[in-house]
Order: sequence, then C-alpha cells, then structure tokens
Amino acid sequence: MKNESKIRVAFIGSGKVATELALIFRFHGIEVTGISSRNHSSGKVLAARLDCQFIEDPNDLKADLIIIATNDTSVRELNTSLRKDSFVAYTAGAVNLADFPNENWGVFYPLQTFTENRHLTVDEVPILLESNSKELQNKMESLCKTIGLRFDYCTSEDRQKYHLAAVYVNNFVNHLFHKAQAQLQQNNLDWNMLKPLIEETVAKLDDLSAFDAQTGPARRNDHATILTHQTLLAEEDQNMYNLLTNSIQKTYNP
Repeated sequence: MKNESKIRVAFIGSGKVATELALIFRFHGIEVTGISSRNHSSGKVLAARLDCQFIEDPNDLKADLIIIATNDTSVRELNTSLRKDSFVAYTAGAVNLADFPNENWGVFYPLQTFTENRHLTVDEVPILLESNSKELQNKMESLCKTIGLRFDYCTSEDRQKYHLAAVYVNNFVNHLFHKAQAQLQQNNLDWNMLKPLIEETVAKLDDLSAFDAQTGPARRNDHATILTHQTLLAEEDQNMYNLLTNSIQKTYNP
C-alpha cells in the first residue's frame, strides 16, 4: 500500500481555490506534480510557487489524484475530455456528482471562502467528500488525514444545501457589509466603530441559535426606528432594508 504521505496531487485551475489548497497541500508534505490552467499566466505563476510543472494539456498531468478547482461549466467540459482512468475530484459546490457516472470521479469541496494573499490553516477549511468509488474515497480520505483536514461525507443534494447556506452567511452578509461601509463613508463616519459589533454578532452564535440571538428594531417591532432608517436610504437600498425587515418580522410574528 502506498504511503499516505507520498500521495501525488495535480490541479486543474489556478484561481483562489486551487492556489490556497495547493499551498496547504505543499506545506503539509503533499507532492503537487503539476498545474494545468486555461489561464496560462496565472497557471505558470502558481506552478513556479509550488516548484512543479505547468502542463498545458490536463490529460498530461500525472498524479494519484487530479483536483479540478474551476467553475461549474469547466467541470462539465472536463468530464467529457479527461482520460477515464484518471482519479478526479472537483471542488464545485453546486454540481451534482450523479451527472458524472465515471466511477473515478468524486467531490473534494472546501466549505470556505478564499481570498488572495490571505492564508488559512487546516482547521479553517472543512472538506465535504463524495465519491463514485471506494478506491477514490479512500484516496481523498487518506489525503485529508495526512494533511489534518476535517472532513465529512456528504451527498450532492446535501452539499448543494450547504452551498446555499454558505451564500447566505458569506456572500449575502458580505454584501450587507459593503452597504454599511458605503453608507458610513458617504457620511464621513468610521467603519472601525462597527468591528466589535460584527465580532460579537458572530461570537455569540457559539452559545445561541441565530433565532434566539436576533435583536434590533424589526425583532421588537420598533416602527418609529424603522421609519427613521427608511428616510435615510435611497429607494434601492430602502427596498432591501424593507425586505429584510419584513422577513425578520414574519419570522417572529408569523
């Protein structure tokens, strides 16, 4: 049996997900044998950082496991073009594995957001696994154990639900942060004043459900405060404020 620490991995893609995963793998002793990417410029840069080859044709990658870290459309295209004998796992959150009957295909989905020049520890990157074969499942599990990544098995249906929940807590919340920053900037106010509030909002979820932690004018039906806020907003932002306010009110006063 091959030593787990000697597993060889290659990546298709050179964006934020591929970069962060590849750097984590390399740091923990996993050999990254090659990078293939449509973006030759970023692909060659990543290959140089990892001291491995840039391979133009993904079918020329040589590894025990090839990880596709690209968008959903590219995953589907690669399924029709990659060699059938390659063990392949993709990182896309919303792509159903049942669409790919090849027994050598699986999912290696990091439930995390990645940002250029911000590096995460293994404790911060939970992995959801799914596989069409026991052999591939063993490879991915061994890879996680070797690195120390927390992992769980998850069907495509449940992974898509995790992905939806992640959009709520990451993408939507981040957009609200942007709206708050813009509103404060327009009024020459200090964004840093809100940072302790943001940290406490997240921290108290260790002790309370989000349902129980909810506060604010919508939660207590403070119509006077809601009206004051509405007068401060342009029409587009007022519509979003009203939508969220109505959702909170319906949650607590169905």
